[in-house]
Amino acid sequence: MSAMSSRNVQIDAATLGAVNRAFGVVGLLVGLALLFGGAYFVHHAHLDEFLGLIAKSQTAEGTVIENRPVEVHPSSARTLPYTSYQAIVAFADQNDRPVTLPDQIAFSPPSFRVGQKVRVFYDPQNPQHAMIDRGRKNFIIPGICLVFGGLIVLGSIQRLTRPLPVDSFGASVKKTFRIG
Repeated sequence: MSAMSSRNVQIDAATLGAVNRAFGVVGLLVGLALLFGGAYFVHHAHLDEFLGLIAKSQTAEGTVIENRPVEVHPSSARTLPYTSYQAIVAFADQNDRPVTLPDQIAFSPPSFRVGQKVRVFYDPQNPQHAMIDRGRKNFIIPGICLVFGGLIVLGSIQRLTRPLPVDSFGASVKKTFRIG
């Protein structure tokens, strides 16, 4: 067995600054991708419409009448197809007309049991424009993207705006790192 040796490596301020900027740019891109990805999910899952719908909506108690299987075929060749379940909810609007609503998001395992009572937000002018209230589940993915994306963006901006280290005489500082 050989003993591990350690050595000191000095990096000048210009190189350290370049590495710092590179990490800052990469972090900024990753953070923005998370933020825009979360915004895309909100729009794609129609949660933006849901937030507008809540403001002008009526509520009704609905009943889950079916968990319809939805075959999911991931684009990745490494992931096998699987089945998610889309809740089908029946409710009556303010005029007692029956409305059947498929949930816009399918879950695996199913999010609701058949026969379960759920709250439904719907547009009184168009009761087919409705959404099941899933509570906090509506905001998990956008919340994660917002929090982590925002923190990464803030950290990257801090990294990009931080001045290079200098000593008390105004000269660039060389950092010494121990490797090994």
